[in-house]
Amino acid sequence: MNEAYMKKIFGLDGKTAVVTGSSSGIGQAIAESLANLGAHVAVLGRSQQGIEQTCARIRDNGGSCQGYAVDITKQEEQERFFQTFLAEHKHLDIFVANAGINVRGELPDVTEKEMGLLLGTDFIGTIYGLNQAAEVMKKQREGNIVIITSVNALSPLANQALYSAIKCAMESVMRSLAVTMAEYGVRVNSCAPGCIHSALNQHIFSQEQFRREKERGIPLGRIGNPEDIGDVVACMVSDAYRFMTGSTVLVDGGELLRPKMKQPAVDCAKI
Repeated sequence: MNEAYMKKIFGLDGKTAVVTGSSSGIGQAIAESLANLGAHVAVLGRSQQGIEQTCARIRDNGGSCQGYAVDITKQEEQERFFQTFLAEHKHLDIFVANAGINVRGELPDVTEKEMGLLLGTDFIGTIYGLNQAAEVMKKQREGNIVIITSVNALSPLANQALYSAIKCAMESVMRSLAVTMAEYGVRVNSCAPGCIHSALNQHIFSQEQFRREKERGIPLGRIGNPEDIGDVVACMVSDAYRFMTGSTVLVDGGELLRPKMKQPAVDCAKI
């Protein structure tokens, strides 16, 4: 293996990265993967304990990071964070919009409160961050933005109706932003995870019968881990993907593929 070549195209030494919602789950794994490839990572979240845990995991592996308590639903908090971050680091190479929540329910059953929570975090709060990162990268004329959406954005689930709709909207936001930022040399893409073990769904996948049924519908035969997404995102922002923008990388173990069906016996002589 040509180690120098691998480091050249995948290495993130000297890069700075911001990952929202990285105090646990997929965001935590993304922050770790970026740090493992050499980036200095700003770990953003609302849980101070979770932020400290993520930072400890990164530092234990020799990585560089700093934690920030930020509620992305509050525009002023995001603005203060970016001012603080840029005052110290002067440059932003990677922005991963990961923070989000999920509310399960079919569309007629979604309450006004649930609508506000989902829209405030998964849509409006995400756009606050994207706008801040985009303005910084415009001036730099370089950078990478990745939006974490969902397999549900590509194939909506009835019992996650509003969540699916918002993630679908974020796919459209990604493509629009990719066109806007292309002239500045900034790449914008999305990563759409399938079923992933995380704190948000642990109560569901801990039910063995449900978990096994779900696994049967995934061609690779298992539910994903946060690291499965973290490693993909870290590669997406590397030079290995330098000519990709406006694209969605689906990481779902093959869940969206049509299932293999038993075929009836056919007498070819009668065809």
